[in-house]
Parts: sequence; C-alpha cells; structure tokens
Amino acid sequence: MEQPTKKQYFITFTILCLAVSVLMGSGFIGEYLYVLTEEWIGTQEAGVYRWLSWLFCSEWTDVLVQYIFVLGMPYVAAYLLLFYLPKDRREPVSFSLQEFMVCLVMALGLGYVLNFAGLVVGSVVSLFTNKTIGEMNPVIDMMSNLKPGMLIYACILGPFMEELMFRGILLKRARRFGDRTAVIFCAVLFGLMHGNLTQFLYATAIGVVLGYVAVRTNSIRYNVLLHMAVNSFSTLILVGEAFLESRGFGGLAVLSMAGFLPVTVFLVVCAILFLIWYGPSMNRRLLRANGIPSAGKLYVYVNPGFFLYALICGIEILFYLF
Repeated sequence: MEQPTKKQYFITFTILCLAVSVLMGSGFIGEYLYVLTEEWIGTQEAGVYRWLSWLFCSEWTDVLVQYIFVLGMPYVAAYLLLFYLPKDRREPVSFSLQEFMVCLVMALGLGYVLNFAGLVVGSVVSLFTNKTIGEMNPVIDMMSNLKPGMLIYACILGPFMEELMFRGILLKRARRFGDRTAVIFCAVLFGLMHGNLTQFLYATAIGVVLGYVAVRTNSIRYNVLLHMAVNSFSTLILVGEAFLESRGFGGLAVLSMAGFLPVTVFLVVCAILFLIWYGPSMNRRLLRANGIPSAGKLYVYVNPGFFLYALICGIEILFYLF
C-alpha cells in the first residue's frame, strides 16, 4: 500500500474533523429547531397536526422525534462533507463468540474503571464549584427519565447511529492511514462527542475496543451488537432499580445495587486480566496494519478541523464541570 503524503494526512483529517464539528454544531441547531417545532405543533388544534402533537408528547416517541432533529439531520450534513473521501472496502471477516465476549467484558470493565476515575475527578472539582456530580454528568439526568422512548434510544438507536458514524463512516475513511491510527483517532472523537469529562474518559476506552472490532472484522455489525450490549447492561440495571422503587421496594432496590457491586468488581478484574493476556496481540495486529512510521501522522490531530472540534467539545465539557 502506498504511503500517504503529509498533504493527504492534513487534508483528510481536517475534513474528517470538520465533519464531526458540523455534526456537533448542527446538533445544537437541531435542538433549537426541535423546540420551535414542538411549540408550533402544540398550537395546532386539528387535522394531521393533532397526530404530530401526539408524537411529540408520547413516552414512546418524544425522545425519538427529538433525536431526529438532534442526530438525523446533522448526520446527513456530516456525511455530505465526507462523501467524496476514499474509504476502505475490505471484505467482512467472521468474529467468534469467544472474541466477542472478550471484547464485551473488556469494554464493560474498562468503562467502569474510567467511569469511577471520572467520578473521582468530578468529586474533586465539586469541592471548588457549586456543581453536584449529577450536574456534571448529563447521563445521570437522562437515565433518571427512563421512558420507553429513552430506553429504545439508549439501547438500540443510539448505538446504531454512533457506530454508523464513528466506526463506519469515519473509521473507513481514516483506515488507509493505518489501523491503529484510525482506531485511536475515532475513539478520541467518540469520547469528545459526549461533551463531559466522565463520559469522555470511559467512552474513549470503549471506543478503542469498538474500533479494534471494526478493523478486525471489516464490518460494523459486531460493533453495533457490542455497543447495544454495553449500553443495555447498565441501562437495564437502572430500569430494575427504578421499577423496584416505583413499587415501594426501596430497600430491595438498594440491595440489588449492592448485589451489583460484586458483578462490577468481577468485570473489572476480568477486563484487566484480558487486557494483560490479549492486549499485546491485539496491539500487534493493529501495528502490523499501521503502515510505515510517517511524519504525516502529526496532522491526524494538528489540523484546523481537530482544533475546532476540540474547542466545541471542550467548551461543553467545561460547561458541565463549572
């Protein structure tokens, strides 16, 4: 494979980062348009508008309609920027159940370790600000609103959309510059996209695992299943706790959370052991397909697009921290 030039590095990664910057910026615009549309629909009293109003109010569809504005339209805008960039077209490769389970445990375990690290940092920051841990991490507020539409988004639609963008569209266009380069780059973008410190830490780690699966299989179908499993595992635990509390079994809910602690410890220990055992071989696989060391790799992150994306996401992270 021909070694890409410095110019190709600079142009390609600038465009990739500009696309995710557009994704983030369009998401804010989409949120504003959603609010305007919801208000306008609410003033209509007859015909099809009454049915549309139901879509905006139903516990099954309100969140999904919101994400059509926040994700759907921005995804189209980002994809149009990337349409003409060359992408990787290798044939898909099968993935064994054992490999899938190893990657699932690693993603969950490393995610819990870095989630805890984020909570520790957040606790320290909260000593000097008026923010609580819950205010620093929007996922806590989101998970406190466990409506059916939110569950569908968190466990199914969100993982699919995120894998389509980060391990599908983006990684396939970054992969010609090397597998490890593409995996880490897309993981960093994925972590920053979440817009808060705690999720940045654990989403980046999980993104590395998901990126490895993508280049190992030349497909995102296993990524989507893996991402759904990771999100569903934590979400369903919260659903069970909320269900017990809503039925007046608060003590049982506390016990169930206490019982979940050994499971978390088990996953963390297994993830560390798997990382020690399988990590070196996984890294070697990525390095073999990373190409000849090149000064152009500097431009993976040193480009106007990445600076803009980091600025957008950094401001959001600081907003949640302070």
